[in-house]
Parts: sequence; C-alpha cells; structure tokens
Amino acid sequence: MKDLLRKMQILEREMKKAEQQSEYWMQSEHFDMEKADKFEAEADSIYADLYQLFGQAAEKIVSITSGGIDEITARAMIRERRSDVESIFAREARA
Repeated sequence: MKDLLRKMQILEREMKKAEQQSEYWMQSEHFDMEKADKFEAEADSIYADLYQLFGQAAEKIVSITSGGIDEITARAMIRERRSDVESIFAREARA
C-alpha cells in the first residue's frame, strides 16, 4: 500500500506542476492559449489517474477497518490526514 501512496504523491506533484504551467501561460505577459490548454489537458489526465488511485486507497481503508471508516471519510483522510492513512496501511502490512 505504500506504493499506492507513493504513486499518489508523484501524481499530485505532476498535476500541480502542469497546473502551474497552465497558469503561467495564461498570464498576460506570457499569454499562449495553445500551451495553456496543453498543460491544462495534461493536468486533467493526471487528475483522472489520481482519482482512480484515491478510490483504490479509500476502498482499501474501508476494507482494513471492516467498514469502521466509510469511503467518504477515507477519501477525506487521504486528502487531509495522510499520516493517519500511512499508519492504517502500516498496521495492515504488519498483520
């Protein structure tokens, strides 16, 4: 499961970089709509992959906790309390 979290972190960084590039090319002094659209499409594609990984991680949390944590809460934890998610996955790995 650590691999799943690592993949998510990599995709989050890549998505942020693509979004920043899109915003850069939208600024008036650098304006290039074609480049901005290219980076926005790249960010959208990365987001789709990231969304799938979020779903997998959330499902795993629900499974590990035998439903004690529901999917909505699991997704929120992944976004806001990543260290708690890492602890849950570490406990599961030791079991």
